[in-house]
Amino acid sequence: MLMARFVKSLLARLRPIRNFLIHCAIRLASPGVVLISGGQKIAAGVHLRASDGGRIVLGDDCKLSRGVEIVAQRGHVEVGPRSHVGPWSTVVAKNAVVIGADCLIAERVSIRDQNHRIYGDPAIPIRSAGMESAPIRIGNNVWIGAGAVILKGVTIGAGAVVAANAVVNRDVAENEIVGGVPARRIGMRKIASD
Repeated sequence: MLMARFVKSLLARLRPIRNFLIHCAIRLASPGVVLISGGQKIAAGVHLRASDGGRIVLGDDCKLSRGVEIVAQRGHVEVGPRSHVGPWSTVVAKNAVVIGADCLIAERVSIRDQNHRIYGDPAIPIRSAGMESAPIRIGNNVWIGAGAVILKGVTIGAGAVVAANAVVNRDVAENEIVGGVPARRIGMRKIASD
């Protein structure tokens, strides 16, 4: 019993050191990653990559779950304070992806601000046709359900809810609830009256 308490106490004391070492390793591996003041919880298997002048900014007390991948290639990604990105989710920016404070992003969500160009000369391979990008903005206190896909150029208003497996290709109003493929309004969150 005494040994178990000792081990538990030792692990609790080592946790801040572990987190510090993870933050140092992330900063060395990807100089475009900025960790704001601390408190971020970054699980094992998280991949943060900033290249070609890209930048990733993680707000205070945000949480990145196992297997999360965030890529900023020329663009920037911001994850707001106290926001949570669920396991195996992907956030990619060639332009900008801004996630507000207190957001809940479930597992296997895809947020990408670019698409391959598919219109034009069909003789040109899609991989050679280039990309189109437009910023994504996600307001504060947004809940995005498991498996949802957020496409380029979308703004999601504060307090909105995106249902599981929805494909969002248009703006979502504040407190709007959307679902389906493509996502459409299925309701509104009720605002408590005084």
